[in-house]
Amino acid sequence: MASGCRDCRTCTLSWIARMGRHTLYLFTLSWLVKPVFLRNCPQCKHTMGRHQRRGDGSFQD
Repeated sequence: MASGCRDCRTCTLSWIARMGRHTLYLFTLSWLVKPVFLRNCPQCKHTMGRHQRRGDGSFQD
């Protein structure tokens, strides 16, 4: 038997529905948190870690 109360709509969701909900929350949270904590390129909006750098650490043109 699943943990939680038997009358709660959230507790009685199927395993697939719970995983879908958690996945949706994860994607929403990452979409909201990414611009706040990660540096993004002003041109393409990708994270700066995706940009190639030269050996001295400067960005390639």
